Amino acid sequence: MARLAFILGFPRSGTTLLGQVLASRGDVTLLEEKPLLNKSIADFVAEKDGPARLAALPDGVLEPYRADFLARAQAQGIETEGRLIVDQTAFNTVYLSIIWRLFPGAPIVFALRDPRDVVFSCFRRLFGPNQFTVEFHSLESTAALYDATMRYAEECRERIGFAPLDLRNEDLIADFDRETRRLCAHLGLDWSEALRDYHHASETRTLSTRSATQVRQGVSNEGVGQWRRYRAQLEPVMPLLQPWVERFGYPAD
Repeated sequence: MARLAFILGFPRSGTTLLGQVLASRGDVTLLEEKPLLNKSIADFVAEKDGPARLAALPDGVLEPYRADFLARAQAQGIETEGRLIVDQTAFNTVYLSIIWRLFPGAPIVFALRDPRDVVFSCFRRLFGPNQFTVEFHSLESTAALYDATMRYAEECRERIGFAPLDLRNEDLIADFDRETRRLCAHLGLDWSEALRDYHHASETRTLSTRSATQVRQGVSNEGVGQWRRYRAQLEPVMPLLQPWVERFGYPAD
């Protein structure tokens, strides 16, 4: 089977940056927000008894779902032989149980950023509509979706015991080499100085996320702490966000 890894988190948390850093390597193939889990989602999420069936199915019965995932990946025209395939889809966080059941050995990187910056950034930007981004129409619904997604991720950590690499966007900006070394070690890759030039390599690729322009400008602390300018507007959703601010180790102010 092809070597797989997943970058998860929440939109505007730095998933695109991590993906592009890895994509600058010659031995990594990045799949950016592609519908690779559709068959599994249809059978194990859309159906009422899906989660229970997924948990109870013997491993061998899941092979067609793994094969479908890889077939969808290969349909993108990618190389798989001798490469690490990285699926970078932030909203796949809500399908963590499927990912872990299908690919229990695949490393997972969980992108983190100050929840206040994440929620405000999602609210202020125009996303293509889907079942998740429709919630970005207000700060209240954006914060509610963030809270629900993080609570589900925490529950998965406790129940199925998966151990992702938590990588904070602010830490990556502050010490790029240190954090990318951690990233490479988690994925079983050698670190290379060439990773520092990821933003130049990204200029030759088509990026589909809202972060494309920022990523191509290179590492910047411009977006760190922007929420402070909108403190008053964020005040109504702080009861939902404050527990995550504390959980992920961000200062109160």
